[in-house]
Amino acid sequence: MQPVLVANSEDALSWILIDSRGHGLAKSHLPIRGNVTAITEGFEVITLLFWTIFFFSCLLCLSVPLFYGTLSGVIHHCNVGFQLLSALTTSNEQHSNQKGGVKKDRFNITTAGNGDNRSGQVHQRSSRAATTPHDHNVKHLAVIMDGNRRYGQRHSVETVCVKELEDVCEFIFNEDMPLFGVEPIFKRLAFLLKRTKLDGHRVGGEKLLEFVKDCIDFNISMLTVYAFSTENWSRPALEVKVLMTLFYCYFERMRQTARKQGIFIRFISPAFEMIPSRIRRIMVDIEEETRRHVPRRIVVNVCVSYSGRDEIINACNGLLQKRNEYSPISTGDLMSQMLRSVTQADHEEEDASVLFDGGGAEPQILLRTSGEQRLSNFLLFECAYTEFLFVDKTWPEINREDLVKLLQYHDKRDKRYGK
Repeated sequence: MQPVLVANSEDALSWILIDSRGHGLAKSHLPIRGNVTAITEGFEVITLLFWTIFFFSCLLCLSVPLFYGTLSGVIHHCNVGFQLLSALTTSNEQHSNQKGGVKKDRFNITTAGNGDNRSGQVHQRSSRAATTPHDHNVKHLAVIMDGNRRYGQRHSVETVCVKELEDVCEFIFNEDMPLFGVEPIFKRLAFLLKRTKLDGHRVGGEKLLEFVKDCIDFNISMLTVYAFSTENWSRPALEVKVLMTLFYCYFERMRQTARKQGIFIRFISPAFEMIPSRIRRIMVDIEEETRRHVPRRIVVNVCVSYSGRDEIINACNGLLQKRNEYSPISTGDLMSQMLRSVTQADHEEEDASVLFDGGGAEPQILLRTSGEQRLSNFLLFECAYTEFLFVDKTWPEINREDLVKLLQYHDKRDKRYGK
C-alpha cells in the first residue's frame, strides 16, 4: 500500500491510501486555505514594515541637513543681532564717557608722550566690521611686535623636533642646497612648528599680513614694524634659524600681497651683512620690485637686524662722507639719514619723497604689545614727539578693533609739541 496526495479543491488536500490492487482503502481530508492565507498576510506585514522603515530613514537623511542649515541660520542671525546690540552698547558707553563716565574693560592700554602719561582701555573683540575711524590724522604708525614667544609658550603642547627643523632651515642657510619654491618649505615648517613654543613666531607673521590690510583700510600711509633686532642674534641658535626661515617665507608672501594691494615694502637693516645671503637677496629683490607698484596704497618699513643706535652711527658716518667743512650738520640732515632702506643708495630722491609723503621718518604713534614699556633700541632718533601706547596683549592677539581704538584715542590727545 502507498499513500497518494490528491488536490480535490483549491482550498483542501486529501490523502488516499491505495492497496496493491488500486482500491482506495482510506481517505484523509486536509484544509489548506487558512494556512496559506496566514503566510501571505505575514509576508505582506513584513514587506509593509520594511518599506515603512526605508521611507522614514530616507526622510531622516533629508531632514538632518535641512535642520542643521536652519539652525545655523538662526545662530547666524542671533550673532548679527548680538553684534548690533554690542555696537549700540559701545556707542552708549562712548556717549556716557564724553559726559564724564568712565567704563573700564579687562584689557589695558598705557600711553606716554609729550611729557604726560594716561591710561585707557581697549575691549577685546575680533570683528572685521569695526567702525572706521574718521580723520585720525595718523600717517605714520610704528609697531614693536612683542610677545610672540610668550604666546607660543602659552599655547604649546608639543616638543620641538630639533633635527627635522634644522633640516628644513638648512635650505635657507646652505647656499649649496637648491630651492624649489617657498611654499613646500613653508608648509613643512608650519607642520613642524604646530603646537610648539616656537609657533608664536609663525602666528605673529600671519598677524602682520592681516594688520597691513587693516592699515590700508584706515588710510595709514606708512607702517614701520620691528621684526628682528641686532640683539636677537644672541637668542638660541635653533630659534634664530627658525626666525630666518620664517622671514624668507613671509617676505615672499608679502611680495604676493604687495602685488595685489599696491604696497611698497622697504627693509631697514643697519646690520644687513649679518643676515644670511639668500634672505638678503630676496629682500633686495622685493624692495626693487615693490617700489614700482602704482598706485601705492601704503609703505611698509620692515626693520630686520635693526638697532636704533647703529642707525644713528650709520647716519653720522654717511653724513661725514658727504660733509662740506663749511656747512654744519643740522637735525634735518640727520633725520634724512633715518629709516634708510637696503636699496636707498640707488633711489635717494625717490625715497626722500616716499618718507615725506608718508608723514616723515617720525611716526605719530608707536604701539608696543605684550605689556613691556620701553623702546628696546627702536627708532631712538625718530621718536622725539611720538605718542607711545603700551598694550598688554601679545602681538598675535591684536585685532582690527584694537587698531580702531588706538586711532580714536590718538585723535583725542592734546598734542602740544612743547608749545
